[in-house]
Amino acid sequence: MTSLNELNAVRKAISPYLHRTPLWHSRYLSGLLGRETWIKAELFQRTGSYKPRGMLWAMMQLAPEARARGTITFSAGNAAQGLAYAGQMLDVSSTVVMSASANPTKVAATKGYGAKVIQHGTPQEAAQFCLDYAAREGLTYISSYDDDDLMSGHASLGQEIFEDLPDVADIVLGIGGGGMAGGIAKAAIATGHKARLWGVEPEGASAMTQSLEAGHAVRLPVVSTIADGLAAPSAGELCYALVKERFEGVAVVSDANIVEAMKILMSRLKIMPEPAACAGLAAVLNGHAGAANAGPLVLVVSGGNVDLGSLKSWL
Repeated sequence: MTSLNELNAVRKAISPYLHRTPLWHSRYLSGLLGRETWIKAELFQRTGSYKPRGMLWAMMQLAPEARARGTITFSAGNAAQGLAYAGQMLDVSSTVVMSASANPTKVAATKGYGAKVIQHGTPQEAAQFCLDYAAREGLTYISSYDDDDLMSGHASLGQEIFEDLPDVADIVLGIGGGGMAGGIAKAAIATGHKARLWGVEPEGASAMTQSLEAGHAVRLPVVSTIADGLAAPSAGELCYALVKERFEGVAVVSDANIVEAMKILMSRLKIMPEPAACAGLAAVLNGHAGAANAGPLVLVVSGGNVDLGSLKSWL
């Protein structure tokens, strides 16, 4: 298991390229949920999501020859921007495979950070195409979630929460493949913090829930949700192990629940989160993810890369 000293070294290495995002107390959410509530505003991170934390460290760990070949990942969009940004900062070329239906805003932003973007098929088809393309072209594959170095970078998010709110009782966050969840679990284990960790998935992309039920990481035959940031085609094997070890549970919410949470965050907190970032609030509002517990609550608002055309149809 990664030690606290090792995680501190990771933070030191990646921090010059990142914002330390705010942890804001919300009087409105505290009243609504009946307990003191904070949001970790990771939508204000570089590229608009938490993803550069892990991608920077994963890229830094590559051998010189692996960097020279160039990097590639599969992503719905936020990890795509994270890889592209890391490559731009570290002078490493990057290629990203995204589904044909990927968020146009995320596609454009990824290109803006200098990556080559290939769109192909469904998320499942794009994920396999990415692996095949990497092998064919000799590119260095970095998983968008199931990578130990990547999760060590994401652990910095958890460390910031524990430092800014030492008495946090519950942390609730969305889970796609499980990279952020694994990172926060790493931080909790290394620091010895006793906060309860809760994951949340959309009904149409519940890979981690099904993995916990099956006793191993599973791949979904199809995913369908407005929360593209949580629409990974599978749960990561390394991610699954960390979630199983450290999380209290994983809740499942509907897209309608997510939209209602989005409306609250937009209208009352005056921020513009993407659907994936609203899953935590959606779960607590509907009585899940430790909703009945006492003590300070943190909701991780993980990203804000919203496609405005889609937003109009959701609201």
